[in-house]
Amino acid sequence: MIEIKSTEEKRRIPYDQTIKITLLFLHFLGFSGWYGGILSGMKTFPLFPALTGLSGFLLMGRELYKDGWVWLVVTEGILNLVKVLLLVLVGVMGEHRSSLLGIVLFLGLLSSHLPKEIREKRIL
Repeated sequence: MIEIKSTEEKRRIPYDQTIKITLLFLHFLGFSGWYGGILSGMKTFPLFPALTGLSGFLLMGRELYKDGWVWLVVTEGILNLVKVLLLVLVGVMGEHRSSLLGIVLFLGLLSSHLPKEIREKRIL
């Protein structure tokens, strides 16, 4: 893996930390309701997957704005793209939805808690 050394400075977003925390809260709320409903065998209220998807895309958009397209080829970006692919598969994988969402949860924890030098390593 190659470490990214960009000559460009990252773009700044006003109130970035507040925006990030708010989006992460909404993302956690949506995913928890979605995954919890599936694990308990209940019919999932459509708001939860929608909240998860919308907040997730806004979080990805935030990263793309700050880091540029290179974010898609670093460890963090690739893990997030894999999560999006798995979430799309959840819609068609009836009985395996809970397993896929468990993998998504693991990848989310992994991508958010990796050391910075690993998260920002270029994979592709």
